[in-house]
Amino acid sequence: MSSYDTVLVDTPAEGVARITMNRPEARNAQNLDMTYDLNAAFDAAAQDDTVKVIILAGADPHFSAGHDLRRTGKQGLGTDFPVVGHWGGFAEPGAHGRMAREQEIYLQITRRWRNLAKPTIAAVQGRCIAGGLMLAWACDLIIASDDATFCDPVVTMGVCGVE
Repeated sequence: MSSYDTVLVDTPAEGVARITMNRPEARNAQNLDMTYDLNAAFDAAAQDDTVKVIILAGADPHFSAGHDLRRTGKQGLGTDFPVVGHWGGFAEPGAHGRMAREQEIYLQITRRWRNLAKPTIAAVQGRCIAGGLMLAWACDLIIASDDATFCDPVVTMGVCGVE
């Protein structure tokens, strides 16, 4: 399997590909690099005939603290990454272009993982917060350790869950 900057891929058993988010210093918060690395790793596992099941995990101590909010500017919009979805309007200025890009990053990519022909399992330990839910919910099955906790903070603000 390929190597990536923000995820590790290994084969813990025959027929099993494990994709591990590897930003423990950021509690595995996903930035755009990680989102696109995850997408490439899921694609590679899906196309590998020896892989029968895909596990998504987070490097200790937490599965994912959600979206990494520290990235801003052009990279914050993901315009330096190739388009993988079918949404249009990526080059449009202003809100239209931004919404098209957000559809790509926050909906289309995880929808692609959700629709893979191979079963996917989220192995959740520690915290799974906000954008971490987006990743776990894209999987067919969630296996939670005894210390796993799930939280969507926007509900405390009176907003329905968005992940």
